[in-house]
Amino acid sequence: MPDIKVLLFDLGGVLLRLNSQIETFDLRLDDGEFLSRWIHSPAVREFERGAIEAESFAKSIVVEADLPYDWREFLDRFDSWPDELYPGITDLLDSIPSTFRRALLSNTNAIHWHRDGVADKLAHRLENIFLSYLTGHLKPDRDAFEMVQKELGFDASEIAFFDDNPTNIEAARKLGFQSILTRGEDDLRTSLGKLGIIS
Repeated sequence: MPDIKVLLFDLGGVLLRLNSQIETFDLRLDDGEFLSRWIHSPAVREFERGAIEAESFAKSIVVEADLPYDWREFLDRFDSWPDELYPGITDLLDSIPSTFRRALLSNTNAIHWHRDGVADKLAHRLENIFLSYLTGHLKPDRDAFEMVQKELGFDASEIAFFDDNPTNIEAARKLGFQSILTRGEDDLRTSLGKLGIIS
């Protein structure tokens, strides 16, 4: 296995705790089905690549998912979906040796990125931040990972990618990234330990 030079993290579900999506949106799906539908939803993709405003996104989602409430209630629920950074995540990031570059690749939007000081807490702990609503590129699309690789200037095999969505993990793995399915702080800490990055 090639030496790891870059640690590339997802945000929601890896660094940032999310409230139950099933309860938040009052859905009759399991988590796996929700994650798959979410990342392939036309409305979600348009919103998280910065192509439409929040109101248009909400109105589209209500129709697309046949939700039993209106777009305003959906936006309230959507805003409450992220909780906060996992309690020890900033200390964990700080414990990573400076020989590794730390980066973020997230399908996200301005509402969630700037909520509860998330941006302020992470910005100085990550050397590179790739947010879909600013870059226009979304996981699991190939161009999202190729953009990161080009910007960072490392081979895909030198990048360890941590994400909570199996679809994203598989997409990155096909391009040569060292991809690790990771959910939450404890899981991330264990994964970093197995890789010999932290003790």
